[in-house]
Amino acid sequence: MPLEQVQGDHYALNDGLGERWVLTQPPHGQVEVLALAPALASHAPAEPAIRARAERMAGIHAPALAVVRRVERDTAGVRIVADKAAGIRLSDFLDALESNDGVLTHAGMLELAGSVVGAVAALHRLPSGLAHGAVSPAHIVLASDGSAVLTDGVFGAALESLEWNRERLWREFRVALPAAASLPRFDQRADVTQLGAVVLAIALRRPLRDDEYPRSTTDLVNEATSAAVPGMSALRMWLQQTLQLHARSAYASAVEAERGFTEIASAAGARRSGSRSFNAVLPRPRLRHAG
Repeated sequence: MPLEQVQGDHYALNDGLGERWVLTQPPHGQVEVLALAPALASHAPAEPAIRARAERMAGIHAPALAVVRRVERDTAGVRIVADKAAGIRLSDFLDALESNDGVLTHAGMLELAGSVVGAVAALHRLPSGLAHGAVSPAHIVLASDGSAVLTDGVFGAALESLEWNRERLWREFRVALPAAASLPRFDQRADVTQLGAVVLAIALRRPLRDDEYPRSTTDLVNEATSAAVPGMSALRMWLQQTLQLHARSAYASAVEAERGFTEIASAAGARRSGSRSFNAVLPRPRLRHAG
């Protein structure tokens, strides 16, 4: 279907990638169509990088990763068609928490964060050595059972090809990247930093602001872990490692980060009570569903 003929309400996710529609396309059911933003569509290396990543991921079966069906170009631009993940975007969930549309307990926070950590670790555990490249609350969908699905996993190499510094990449695309002597690389180490930023937002129960990353990261970590509840000092150290605040003690992959997080969340009864708290907040009717 030509881009000009895509019908229905369109929306954006404040992620810089473009506008989206949800359509029904047999035999796949509902799909999400992303019309790539001009900044990427007009950047010559971006489209082939997206196509190469989509082809590489085509043969991968990963329940925690939304499937990209195809990448198309017509006179109106470039679009990416992917399976629509059923659930609620984490970005919407955080917006609702900030507006007091539900209360997430400490145990529920750990359960939610653990679901996200597990999804990124599942990707890094694949033998292909893939990185996602754009892990953010807008690209994580929470299912009704509390599991997490990663969307928009084909843009890392395209974003890297822009050769922007990490401050600009954060402002434009909301992706966190570790400090580096040269231009950022969108590898598994970058995924770990992005994962740390997502869990930091979950711990704060709100989205991170445009001007809060990377300059205020240390202060935010201290704020997020200041409550007098069990495991906060361990969570502070974990966030410091994932956010690469101390390069010598940073995690190299989400698989390593998952091991560290499991130790934090393994307090007696934490998972059971966390599931109850998380799922009590998740189905709130005011939250906008993915798509």
